[in-house]
Amino acid sequence: MKTLIIDGFAFALPLFIIAVAGIYSERSGIINLALEGIQGFGAFTGALAVVLIASYADPHASYLPYMALIFAAMGGIVAAGVHALLCIRFKANHIISSVVVNILAMATTVFLTKQINAVFFSRPSDKFILSVFPRFTVPYLSEIPFLGYAFMDVYTFLPIIILVALMSYVLLYKTPYGLHLRACGENPQAVDACGISVANTRYSAVLISGALAGLGGICFAYLNSASFSPGIYLGNGY
Repeated sequence: MKTLIIDGFAFALPLFIIAVAGIYSERSGIINLALEGIQGFGAFTGALAVVLIASYADPHASYLPYMALIFAAMGGIVAAGVHALLCIRFKANHIISSVVVNILAMATTVFLTKQINAVFFSRPSDKFILSVFPRFTVPYLSEIPFLGYAFMDVYTFLPIIILVALMSYVLLYKTPYGLHLRACGENPQAVDACGISVANTRYSAVLISGALAGLGGICFAYLNSASFSPGIYLGNGY
């Protein structure tokens, strides 16, 4: 039961932040079924940053996992930017664009992983090996019978995800920007009549969606044997 609770939280919260990523895009009026590819591309970018930094610095440095989170969010923004450009600038069908991004991300990241490993690290591998993500145990709360299991061996990315999710809620529902974003999905004509750019608001929403999905993707990479590999594409984004 202890292992089930600990691993259950570790698996559920990355899924939760990817779901929040989808909310941002959907509420702005852009259907985003590309979350699978975006989370994978984010995981690839974060893992690549870690292995490159580790090759020039201390491979056991404590800051590397957190660098992975930052670069994964940036990678998610890049992948989501492709979807936003196709849907907003070129008026492509949202579903078809999502399929394109998913296929492109899967094929590109697997190919690049093999090539980078062969050229830069001289090893035939389709994986980027990551370090173990640090964990912590909450004092006192972890001693509560049964419920305390939720506070034992907690991955440090879990409180980060919770904090980011709370910030996302405040941004979406408690700020003028969030009101504009939601209005773009419900009544874009009214937003345009108010002098607010519907396209720019949607761009920002999809890019935020990409950052959150990339964050979830690198968390899955650390959970799945602490590596990025083609196995990251297991349908979690869907």
